[in-house]
Amino acid sequence: MCTLFHFFQILSSVLTMKLMLPFRTYIIQHFYQKQSSEEQSLWALLLALCLLTTVGIAIAFENIGGYLPCHLCLIERVPYYSAGILSLITSIIARFTRWFLLVRFFLLCICIIMIFSFILAIYHVGIEYNLWPAPPSCDSGSTKLIVDAQRLLKQLNHIHPPSCSQAAGYFSFLSFAGWNALASLVYTVLSFFVASRDLLSNHNSS
Repeated sequence: MCTLFHFFQILSSVLTMKLMLPFRTYIIQHFYQKQSSEEQSLWALLLALCLLTTVGIAIAFENIGGYLPCHLCLIERVPYYSAGILSLITSIIARFTRWFLLVRFFLLCICIIMIFSFILAIYHVGIEYNLWPAPPSCDSGSTKLIVDAQRLLKQLNHIHPPSCSQAAGYFSFLSFAGWNALASLVYTVLSFFVASRDLLSNHNSS
């Protein structure tokens, strides 16, 4: 019994070493192996396409699918606009210049923006599950009685957004805010991955 225990102990140690060695090698390569400006440009361009495609899908759901965004949904698009545009600018700078530090700074800014997007999406999900109250701006509209005909017609001409506490729909058990949280997390990891590549190499700062 003791021999069998030692056998499994040795086996687990060997497997751990074999699994950790490639991971350690990858980490060393990730932080030390230099990447070209073309690689940085392509990564930034890929990030921009992903970000702008994501917000484009949200706009398509609104205009084609008829899913009206709430107040928070509209705010949650802002990080995608800003990060997407910044990614395009970063891609251009990386392609036509050698300003490695500036490119890395912009990529870190994109990462921070997507962290904020993730926090905002989690906040929205919490409102949908009644974990905390919604802000006053998320009300679905006024419930006061309108007796004036002109005011009534004017009210009908304005489409009121839905309440932030009610999800417009669920897709694979996730609401739009839930999918936004997942996408923001993925883009946070991706932007940090790109920004941290060759972080410890000796690139010129020019």
